[in-house]
Amino acid sequence: MIAWLVAGQGAEHPGMGLELARSYAPAAALWERASEAAGKDLLQLSDAGGRSLLRTEYLQPALTAVALSAALFLRDEGIELSIALGHSAGEVGALALAGHLSFEDAGYLSAMRGRAMAEAARARPGGMAMVRGFKAQAREVVEHGAKAGAIFDAGQITGDAYLVAGDRAALRAAASLDGVSPLPVSGPWHCPLMEPAVAELRPVVESVIEDAHGTTAWVSNETAERGAADAKQAGELLLSQLTRPMNLHDAIEYLLREGATELVVLGPHRVLQHIVRQHFDEYTQPRIHGTSSLRELQMIVKELA
Repeated sequence: MIAWLVAGQGAEHPGMGLELARSYAPAAALWERASEAAGKDLLQLSDAGGRSLLRTEYLQPALTAVALSAALFLRDEGIELSIALGHSAGEVGALALAGHLSFEDAGYLSAMRGRAMAEAARARPGGMAMVRGFKAQAREVVEHGAKAGAIFDAGQITGDAYLVAGDRAALRAAASLDGVSPLPVSGPWHCPLMEPAVAELRPVVESVIEDAHGTTAWVSNETAERGAADAKQAGELLLSQLTRPMNLHDAIEYLLREGATELVVLGPHRVLQHIVRQHFDEYTQPRIHGTSSLRELQMIVKELA
């Protein structure tokens, strides 16, 4: 079984997506659509790198353009997937792969998602941290941080790595405990502090999400189960993941239990490759394929077509 994993924020790098966009016209068209929605030349931002690329209102549509450009190339070469999973912001791309919206509308939705989240983060500044250990330790971190401010469980990414999100005061308090590492993100993602973004994004989601068509399934990174084919249910899952913990750990476990043997990471793959490898002790090791260069894409075609 071939599974495609759509990368979210965290593994971005200057120059991502440029090689394919400059040599493959459909990729350039996707970047153009995402740039129009973001109000910024995203290819130029990727080329330059720096702080502007890291702004979530630009980074999310740029990551979607990178991922779906690679998906277009692979599909044109005859590579089809059975199931898709998106990492956080990558869930927009996963829904597009499952036929809930067009690739062009995915770029638009990602731009609107990033903009809504950035505005919510400016209204309630905060961030995220990783907690190493067990679930009980993550709960202890939340309880300790809550004495200073708002802090919440933001999910689990591996068997011993949990996320918390909150305002700056709470995160400073949490960081005083052992095993807590602040993350380089610009807002308190996957927690109730993002509630204003849900209200802003809802009409956009309702306007572009359709009933899924085709045979590709998708896995929610909140429920760690197959997502609905119904437009309303899929849209609600996409919205709720803004304020709910991300259960990436169990979502990857689900893929492996289902028998995924070839994992293709769409977009910058360093973070997702590392996370996926933490699951290999319990399963026959699938192969992980990166798509960050034209050479890697051509190797996937050679091996999987």
